[in-house]
Amino acid sequence: MENKAIIVTGPIGSGKSTALSIIKKLGFNTVDLDEISEAILTSDKSKEFLLKNFPTSIVNSEISKKIIAEIVFKDRSQLEKLENFLHPKIMKNLNEIIKKNNDITFIEVSAPKNILKDFKTLVIWSSQDDRVERLKNRNMEIDDIRNRINSQPNDGWWLSIGTVVKNNNLDQLEDEIKKYLDSHLK
Repeated sequence: MENKAIIVTGPIGSGKSTALSIIKKLGFNTVDLDEISEAILTSDKSKEFLLKNFPTSIVNSEISKKIIAEIVFKDRSQLEKLENFLHPKIMKNLNEIIKKNNDITFIEVSAPKNILKDFKTLVIWSSQDDRVERLKNRNMEIDDIRNRINSQPNDGWWLSIGTVVKNNNLDQLEDEIKKYLDSHLK
């Protein structure tokens, strides 16, 4: 499977979605794993799990992703519980998508620790200060930003898991992605 898919990842606010949109614009297959995860999480099939493990996340019979995020980004054991529930289902869906695509598929992954062994990895990187500013511009609250950053691995880990592409600005990011594609997909 490794030759048919490449993970696009990086810490929150690094520019993964922007990188994926550039890759898509260049004609490659792309998948956002967060969209797959959200579809699974908000399905009726997940309600039983959520009622048992995250009962406050069901509000007026609807699943609140905001409440789930508040819980899991403050408590690593709750995050692991959620990941253990979602990961097998996400991987099943992802493998089906990859099999359907004839060419390589780039997969945006926010939390890649469980699937690193299966795929090559492209890490989108920018400084923490730049990431915090981007997240503030998305109207995220500083406490939420800090909780999410603190729930992720440290910078050294991100920089060690694959090929790193720096995202200092949009033009530079696009140039770096084109260089990566030229050198890694020959």
